Amino acid sequence: MRKARFAKWWVGIATCCLGPLTLSCTADVDRESVFLDYFDAVNRNAVSEALAFHTPDAEFVIPGQPPIRGTEALRSLLQWDSVLHSSVRFGPVEQQLGDTLFAGPGSERNAWFQGIGLDSIVYASGSRFVFEGALIKGIYPSSLTPKSTAEFEARVEAFMGWAAAYSPDDMASLLPNGVFRYDREAAEAWLDLLAVYASNDESRLP
Repeated sequence: MRKARFAKWWVGIATCCLGPLTLSCTADVDRESVFLDYFDAVNRNAVSEALAFHTPDAEFVIPGQPPIRGTEALRSLLQWDSVLHSSVRFGPVEQQLGDTLFAGPGSERNAWFQGIGLDSIVYASGSRFVFEGALIKGIYPSSLTPKSTAEFEARVEAFMGWAAAYSPDDMASLLPNGVFRYDREAAEAWLDLLAVYASNDESRLP
């Protein structure tokens, strides 16, 4: 099934890129299949494969963080996901308006969330996936559900308070100007901190 969807995606790209230059990509592109194949690649930590689903100027906007825009920034984000063994699931596409898909509720699991004591975070319905032809131009996850928000904020507050006291230099590097760094090295450094955080109560003292 995945190979069949990938074949549809590739045909769509070939049509857009290799067809007559006077024609634009048509609405025949199966964007829901692209959506499914993209997250299949993400969840297999196939960084290069997942990156190929994006336009060169694509952006990913994590709620509360500046946009992550362009090929190299997205590559770093996907490498972060790979190190943390991220797994993202969305419900069926609820609506398609023009070049935009609206997904059902979603969830995300990774080693960072689990390290602070969360099994996963839960997104409300309405995450947007904007396409340009057969490629993804923008991903805009919806906010977390109220329950997930409350759990996330409580766990993050406890961990960040500990981490700021335990290793202020690491925190300054990992959160420059209060903004998360999304790259392979940052993910590895977070895992080191989380391992100490989880080890025992005594080790949490600065």
